[in-house]
Amino acid sequence: MKIMKKRLKIVKRFEKREKSNYPGFKIRDIFARSHLWKWAWGVGLISSLSLVFLLPPTSEITFFNKLGMIILITFFVIIFFIYLWRFWVQFLIPKPLSLCAILIISMALMGRIIILLPQVSNYFIPIAFLSILGSLLFAPSLSVLVTLLFSILFSINAASLNLMPVLVMGGIVGAYSATFVHQRTDLTKGGLYVGTSNVLIILAVGLLANYSFDHWDLLWGMGGGFFSSILALTVLPYLETYFGITTDIKLLELGNLNLPLLNRLSIEAPGTYHHTIMVASLAEAGAEALGANPLLVRVGAYYHDVGKILRPHFFFENAGTGKNNYHDKMAPNLSSMIVISHVKDGIELAQRNRLPGLVTDIIRQHHGTGLIAYFYREALKERGEEKESIHEENFRYPGPKPRTKESAIVMLADSVEAAFRFSAQKTLKGIQSQVKKVVNNKLKDNQLDECDLTLGEIARISDAFVRILAGVIHTRGRYPEEMLKSQSVVG
Repeated sequence: MKIMKKRLKIVKRFEKREKSNYPGFKIRDIFARSHLWKWAWGVGLISSLSLVFLLPPTSEITFFNKLGMIILITFFVIIFFIYLWRFWVQFLIPKPLSLCAILIISMALMGRIIILLPQVSNYFIPIAFLSILGSLLFAPSLSVLVTLLFSILFSINAASLNLMPVLVMGGIVGAYSATFVHQRTDLTKGGLYVGTSNVLIILAVGLLANYSFDHWDLLWGMGGGFFSSILALTVLPYLETYFGITTDIKLLELGNLNLPLLNRLSIEAPGTYHHTIMVASLAEAGAEALGANPLLVRVGAYYHDVGKILRPHFFFENAGTGKNNYHDKMAPNLSSMIVISHVKDGIELAQRNRLPGLVTDIIRQHHGTGLIAYFYREALKERGEEKESIHEENFRYPGPKPRTKESAIVMLADSVEAAFRFSAQKTLKGIQSQVKKVVNNKLKDNQLDECDLTLGEIARISDAFVRILAGVIHTRGRYPEEMLKSQSVVG
């Protein structure tokens, strides 16, 4: 019961946020003038699907057959549209809708062509192509809905009820298998699962019909599963790039520490590199405690300070590389400008290396509009009585403030790690005090105003940070003297 109440609370909070972000969230507002283009999209999709399923015309198809198919397609598109509006309103913008239309029409064309070819079994229809891509690019539940609708359409169009359970189960297995993909080649495993599902369902349906099926159908069903996965594997990178969608596969690839940009960071700014590794551990723990996206947070943390590559020795964590502190002989305002510039440099490097927009946003937002307090105080000291000439905004990052929970988690993890590194109190109480101080400073400075974090969620993030840092300060117990002697003899 507690779990159900917790999930209901999360859903209500999500709906509240979506309503504030998208004024047309309510069903009764669908007819507003601002949503006319969505109606046009729906009409265009209905027309396209009708053309695909009704062409080429044959003498066997009567006017009423055509009318029935158009009504069925219209009904299905309306169901799809309402489902989007009710549960996935964030996809009701031009790019995601365009991608939806491309995938849906492509699936309709492939299925229709296979149905029209007498040499090819209908069990070869690559329904899992749609469900795999839908699951990776959108959401598994949305993918399953479209799979169910297409299974009905293809079965009616092919005049084969035996086809429906094969397509339904193949699509569901494809959508489910996509949630366990860790690298692109894992999609081929999904093809194996879909193919196996097709074979089993074809066999089961044939046995129910007193063994009335062609043995070649089993091979066609297995081939349809593999064809679906290979097709999805081929087109996925192009869809990610053109539509700017960041899939978990892409994030897993970017999390490889041997990539050139991260490898360069480890060589040219080793202090910053180790800082980012620690920030990633903290941020991932915070995201898991919150139910945010831990993979996005970890990858964002790896790249959040990548701009420091260009001037590594101007940052304190790299001061131990044999160089003097460059800031000692510089004016505080100039030092502040150099420190602030690492965000802009990081964005440029991210764009040059084609990092996804979600990761670039974390780079852009991880300092918000925060004050570089050290150089601001130094500037005030230098001016003495002329403090009025020092403007605080010149010592603040340009922003914007974190606009997602993931960006806010990276911001907090970044500040907490820096405070922990330079803190002399490496005890549990000291860590708790330090984390609390950092979080309170961010709250007082209004840096978390735009990311929809509640105080309860911030408390869970803080507890996760304390748990990770407490593990860092854990010391190894002292070995007995006899054990140390035996180890020295063996060594």
